[in-house]
Amino acid sequence: MNYNIVYGVDRNFLLGAAISINSVLIHNNINFNFHLFTDYIDDKYINNFQQIIIKHKSSMIVYLVDVEHLKPLLISDVWSYATYFRLIAFEYLSTDINYILYLDADIICINSLKKIFQLNLNNFFAAVVLDIDKMQHLHANRLNIAILNKKYFNAGVIYVNLQKWIKNDFYKKSIELVLGKTNFGKLKYLDQDALNILFNTKNIYLSRDFNCIYTLKNELIYRDFLKYKLFITNKTIFIHYTGITKPWHTWGINYPVSKFFLNSYKCSPWKNQPLNEAKKKNEMQEKYKHLFIQYKYIKSFICLIKYKLLKNKLLK
Repeated sequence: MNYNIVYGVDRNFLLGAAISINSVLIHNNINFNFHLFTDYIDDKYINNFQQIIIKHKSSMIVYLVDVEHLKPLLISDVWSYATYFRLIAFEYLSTDINYILYLDADIICINSLKKIFQLNLNNFFAAVVLDIDKMQHLHANRLNIAILNKKYFNAGVIYVNLQKWIKNDFYKKSIELVLGKTNFGKLKYLDQDALNILFNTKNIYLSRDFNCIYTLKNELIYRDFLKYKLFITNKTIFIHYTGITKPWHTWGINYPVSKFFLNSYKCSPWKNQPLNEAKKKNEMQEKYKHLFIQYKYIKSFICLIKYKLLKNKLLK
């Protein structure tokens, strides 16, 4: 039996998705069907996947998404149209698959997934993990849904009951929510807000081990590069590298906490592919700060100048 896992990414997150998939394969002795929804793919990427898929007796299906019909939907400097690929994936796959595990591309697996696939979702919409504690009451107040306090989940890891998804017409309803055609108004966290509203806490809530949320911004705040050990333990199943800086960025790979990504990267067909450089304004802003605390002062200063120039250009 092959278990189904789905990703939704744009071009900027393709490397992350590849290393995430490889991390799942090297930590699990079971077979998978991977479903990759993206708006870009090339032959080299597919050839690399064929190497690891054949080795691990799994399969990969790529779905090219036309983003034209998504343009009326909200996006931001942080989220592109790819954030809605998970909604498209759930809808498209619900005709053939009963249950599927969705993973963000910034997820790295470091333990077995068997516990997830043994869950009984018959009476639930999904199995999820709570968003960070300090955000719970803010989410509930912002959406004016009291029941969501201490029940608002992070959408980076979701094991979804697709039978209930299609039965409740959740795709249509989620798009209406994102478009603001409801009493909730503009959704700050887009489809994640929509899923929380629609699922209405009718979920199995898993432990933090299944979605250990960790941001590399912590390295800027604490300046203690081993503090991650308070969050990531030998029981952790998924590490979720949230925030702008990812371990596949040139300025994010050298931290000790990035080793989990690095371990999968080094034993993958992508090991010789260069890491991603800063392209967007917010990436350059993060990069110069990280380079500074890494004692790369000249590179940090150069990146700061580039950030200022790009910022001024965008303001004109």
